[in-house]
This record gives sequence, C-alpha cells and structure tokens, in this order.
Amino acid sequence: MNKSNRRHYKAPGTVTDYHEFERSHWTCAEPGWEEVADYALEWALRHAEA
Repeated sequence: MNKSNRRHYKAPGTVTDYHEFERSHWTCAEPGWEEVADYALEWALRHAEA
C-alpha cells in the first residue's frame, strides 16, 4: 500500500521516496529505532537542500 501511495504524489515539486526497513509496524518501541530516525532525518536534509 505504501508503494502505491507514493505513486499518487505527482504535484510539481513533490519529492517522494520509498525505503523498506525489516521491522515491525511499531518502530518506536523496537531496539534500533535510531536507524529509522537517522535515515528519515538524512533524507529530509538531503531533499531540503534541493
């Protein structure tokens, strides 16, 4: 479903991406949640510069 949702964002200037982590749905309660947070922050900073 998330891959499909990503394809629906087609407005000019819209930036989307898809990255899959091998985790459960409850990311914030799992050990290693920092990996997901770091990825999201790095992605946002990379695209904020564009």
